[in-house]
Amino acid sequence: MEIMDILKLIADKNRMRILNILYNKNKTCVCVLEDILNLNQSNLSRHLNKLKKAGIIIGEKRTQWVDYEISEKFLKENPFVKEILESRLTEEIFLKDLNNFKCLKC
Repeated sequence: MEIMDILKLIADKNRMRILNILYNKNKTCVCVLEDILNLNQSNLSRHLNKLKKAGIIIGEKRTQWVDYEISEKFLKENPFVKEILESRLTEEIFLKDLNNFKCLKC
């Protein structure tokens, strides 16, 4: 995947919020993402599918839920994305998302 395509994909605020949570909290259930991001299921699924198709995240099905995490392979191949995520995005919405993270049982 070309750098410009990756940048376009992660430029969406909701997708960046997803990546911020997954990077800082590791494997996370889709129901937790839905709760934190306050997105309806279809909207969240659309964002997750775009990230998954690009190989940025991977999902592991667990009964009726899916746990998502950032692909280590993707981060190794695209270290600039890791640098962006490690910069600890300081915009209020990103900090709020991390503060609202709960380990909900799905």
